Amino acid sequence: MNSKKVLITGGNGFLGQHLVPYLLDKGGVSLVIFDKLDSQERNTRKDVRYAKGDIRREGDVTRVFQEYGPFDTVYHLASAMPDRSLTDRDTWETNVTGTVNMISAARKNNVRSFLFTSSNVTYGLVKDLPVTEDTPLRPIEVYGKSKVRAEEELEKYKNQINIQIFRCPVITGVGRLGLQAILFDFISENRNVYVLGNGANIYQFVDATDVSQALERGSRMKGFDIYTIGGDGAMPLRDLYREVIEFAHSTSRIVSLPQSPALGMLSFLNALKISPLGVYQYSMIGQSMYADTTKIKKKLGWIPQKTIEESFIENYIWYTKHKGNFVELGSGISSSNRSVPKMGIFKLLKMIS
Repeated sequence: MNSKKVLITGGNGFLGQHLVPYLLDKGGVSLVIFDKLDSQERNTRKDVRYAKGDIRREGDVTRVFQEYGPFDTVYHLASAMPDRSLTDRDTWETNVTGTVNMISAARKNNVRSFLFTSSNVTYGLVKDLPVTEDTPLRPIEVYGKSKVRAEEELEKYKNQINIQIFRCPVITGVGRLGLQAILFDFISENRNVYVLGNGANIYQFVDATDVSQALERGSRMKGFDIYTIGGDGAMPLRDLYREVIEFAHSTSRIVSLPQSPALGMLSFLNALKISPLGVYQYSMIGQSMYADTTKIKKKLGWIPQKTIEESFIENYIWYTKHKGNFVELGSGISSSNRSVPKMGIFKLLKMIS
C-alpha cells in the first residue's frame, strides 16, 4: 500500500514538532517539512524529508511542489507574529502572501486537502462569550488582521479544493516556550507571579497534541469549513497559575495589579520596545477568551485528551528539566514559540519580585 505524501509548512515550529510524530504514529504517510528554519531535532526516519525555503517566495513554493510532490494533503502551519525580531510587514507577508502562494500551488498541483491554522486573535476583544464560528471578526492588530485576510483568501478557493480552517487559542504543551517560559521562570525561582485585576478572567488554551488530532481528522473532510478549537477545563488565570505553583512546590505568590494603570504602562513599554508583550498579548492579559467547541467535537469527533491544567503542568516539568539550554528569540534557528523571549523590563520585575 502506497503512503500518502503530506507537506507541512512550518514543520520545525512548535506545533509542527507535535504534528509530525502524531502523523507518523498514525501511519500511512510520508512527510515533507517545508520551513525556513533548520531543524534542531531532525527526524532520521526515511519517511520524513526536509525542504528549506520561504513561503513568501513563490519560487520556493513552486520548487517544493515540483521536487517533492505530488501531495495529497497540505498542513499550512507556517505563521509569523510581530515581535522584537519581526516587523509588521514580515508578519503580513508571511501570513497573507505566504498563504496565497501555498493555496495557489496546492490547487494547481491537485492537492486534495488543505488545512490552515488560524487564530482566536481574529475575534479581537470580545464581550459575548464563548466565541463561536459565527462570532464577528474584529482584530485589533496586524497579526489578527493578517489571519482574517488569509482566511478570506482561502475562501476564494472553497469550491476548488477541500479546505479546513482552525481558529486556535494559544497552543501549549511540551516544548512550548514563548511567554510561558517567563511564567515558568518566575515560578521555578519562587518569584511573584502577576495578574491584572483579580485574575478572574478565563483564558482558554489547547494542547498541541490535541490540535494535531483535530488537524488529522480535518484532513478527511470534504468542502470548506471553519472550526473554533480549545482545550477543556478552562479556568481563571489566577487558578491556573496557582495549580502550577502548587505542583512545583514553589513559594511564588500571585500578585494583583490595578488593571487600567498596568495596561497603560504595558502599552508604553511596548512602544519603547522593552516589553516581551505585543499589542494583543497585553490587551488580552486581563480579558476572558474561550470558545464553544461543540461543532468541532460533533463534526470531527474530536475529543481533547488533556485538560489545560494537565498541559501546563506537563510543560512545566519539561521546562525545568531543560532550563538553561534554550535559544533566545531572534536567534534565527528556532520559532518564537520554541524560543525564550527577551525579557526586557521584566528582568527588573523579576529582580524585585
